[in-house]
Amino acid sequence: MREIKKALRKELIERRKSMDILEKSSADRDIFDQLKAFIFDFDKVFTYASTEIEVDTRMLIDYCIESNIPVALPVCGDTELKFYYIRSKDELKAGRYNIDEPPTDHPAFADENTLCVVPALCADGEGLRLGYGKGYYDRFLKDFRGTSVIICYDSFRQTVPSEPHDKKADITIFNRKTVNNGRK
Repeated sequence: MREIKKALRKELIERRKSMDILEKSSADRDIFDQLKAFIFDFDKVFTYASTEIEVDTRMLIDYCIESNIPVALPVCGDTELKFYYIRSKDELKAGRYNIDEPPTDHPAFADENTLCVVPALCADGEGLRLGYGKGYYDRFLKDFRGTSVIICYDSFRQTVPSEPHDKKADITIFNRKTVNNGRK
């Protein structure tokens, strides 16, 4: 299974790199608009700083800051994610894996009123996703009591090879469609 996932990740990353910029921009906007529609149901948002091939989370980060919604981003440890609040995207600096991370001054702790945005290379629309293979989010979601949401491009909706340790998300947002995975 490990080799199947590894090969699929490589293929998906290459497909992401070749996405049409206008198609990606339009899909990013659609996913952001869907997130915006229910973000006020939560007290705080945990998200990540997207890279060039991921669904754009920077619009969400800006929106949270402008709307005074506490927003926290992860710092990758050896095996775990820890989230920290930010007040501006300017605070972010390249960290492990060359992904922008926040300073560790203001720790954030999740509760049942936390929305956690989860990255995905692909997703099945039933709560499963394929990430980058380090297991950070599977370990984090194991004890997470809030609401988890996968964001993914519809053109990357497909069957996801899964293992027992893979954690399902509560909601999946594709451009043009939100799916409640029946978890909350």
